[in-house]
Amino acid sequence: MTLTHVITGFLGVGKTTTLEHLIKQKPNNEKWAVLLNEFGETGLDALMLASPDVVIKQVPGGCLCCVTQMPFQVMLNQLIRFDDPDRIFIEPSGLGHPDEIVKILKQDQYKKLLDVQPVVTLIDPRHLNNSRHRGHEIYTRQLAVADVFVANKMDLAGDEDKQAFSDLLVEHKRTGYITQNGQLPLSCLKLDKDNDVPVRMLKGPSLHQPFFTQTLMLDKYDIWDAQALEIYFQSLDVLRVKGVVFAQKGALLINAALGEVSIKRVGRPKENPRLELIDYQAIDLGTIKAQMAYLKL
Repeated sequence: MTLTHVITGFLGVGKTTTLEHLIKQKPNNEKWAVLLNEFGETGLDALMLASPDVVIKQVPGGCLCCVTQMPFQVMLNQLIRFDDPDRIFIEPSGLGHPDEIVKILKQDQYKKLLDVQPVVTLIDPRHLNNSRHRGHEIYTRQLAVADVFVANKMDLAGDEDKQAFSDLLVEHKRTGYITQNGQLPLSCLKLDKDNDVPVRMLKGPSLHQPFFTQTLMLDKYDIWDAQALEIYFQSLDVLRVKGVVFAQKGALLINAALGEVSIKRVGRPKENPRLELIDYQAIDLGTIKAQMAYLKL
C-alpha cells in the first residue's frame, strides 16, 4: 500500500517549503510522488519542488476539491497506476477544503491501495489572534480535519501567539509540533494505529469573505532586479503573491506573504513570467504594474 499524506494549511504558512524539506529526507530505496494544487491557472510550486527523484504532478486552477473532484481523482489514479510510488504527498491550495480530499482517499476503491496517514495542518501562530483568519470557514475546516498541528514560523511569533497555539492544542486535543522554515522531520508524519480517528468533517456556511485572485502577466524580455523586487514585495499590501520573473542569470521564484519575501534562483523555465496575487479585496493590477516598471534592470 502507498503511504499517503495530506499537508494542508492556510495561505502563506509554508506548505511548499515544508514539502521541500521533507523531500530532502527521502530514503534512496523509496519512490515518492507529490500531487499539488495552487490558486492560479498555472502552478508555480512544481518549480520549487523539482527533483529528479520525485514525481511532481499538479492540478491547477484553484482547489483540488471545491472546484471539481474529477481532475484530482484522475491524477491520483494515474499516479497509482503508472508511477506506483511508495509514498504520496498531497498539498491542497491554501484555499482548499482538505476534509473533502480525505473523504475521497478513504473511499472503498482506495482502501487496498492507499494507507492514509495523519492529516498535517501547518499553522502560522500569528494567524491565531487574527480574527480575519481564525473566523474564516476555510481556516476552520483546515483545523478541524487535522490529526497533527504544526506551528511553523514560530521564531517570528510573539508570546501571545505562542500561547494561542498551546491553547489550540488543548481545545482541539491534537498532537502538536513546533518548527521554523518548514524543517519538519519525516518521523512526525508517522501514524499511530492505536489512536487512529475517523475523518473529521466540518460543514459550514458559504464563505462570507470571498477572495480575489488575479494573474499579472509580464513581458518575457524584461530583466528584473532581485533586491529591488524583495524590497517592493515586503511593502506590498496584498495577502499572497507568488510569481516567476526573469533575471540576468536564469529566473527568480517569488513567494511573499505578510511582508515576508522569499526569492529563489532557478534555471530559466518554459513558463511565461507572471505574478499570481490573492487578497480579501479587489487588486489594482494597473498600479502594481506601474510601480514595478521601476524595478527592471
